[in-house]
Amino acid sequence: MFRREPQGTASGWCLCYIPPVATDPRVVLYRLSGSKKALEACRLVEKLYLAGAKVVVWFQDQGRAAIFDQYLWTFSDTSFVPHRLVLDRGEVEEPVAIVVGELLNPNQASHLVVVEPPKNFKAVRGFAQVHDLLLAGEERKDKWEAAGFPVEEAKAR
Repeated sequence: MFRREPQGTASGWCLCYIPPVATDPRVVLYRLSGSKKALEACRLVEKLYLAGAKVVVWFQDQGRAAIFDQYLWTFSDTSFVPHRLVLDRGEVEEPVAIVVGELLNPNQASHLVVVEPPKNFKAVRGFAQVHDLLLAGEERKDKWEAAGFPVEEAKAR
């Protein structure tokens, strides 16, 4: 989509490209065989970051988010994933933001990693893709579909 915007040009206007905003994300479910959800989340966030994506990792609990924040710095001796724990509103420059409580997008991320189940599944609108990590026995596919999102299952890790 293009839009005319006032600018400091000779005519005073320029034609600016406005990229489309994804409002209905694709949800990808990851069924984890072990019990190390935090490690798998770190690996997924690293993979997305290395692919050039901006990422939000969402937690309900501030304590778990703080632990994940520390773990993301140390989960691998060969990894570096620049990130910030976001406890309030405002924008951040880091490509990975760990958000607690209200689901915000402080770094304009296209990817959302869900480590804990959201209370409101529809709140994820605005992300292009949602990555939901499930331990054995967890099931949320029907909740995502009921919220109106297309769901696919990732290959076993």
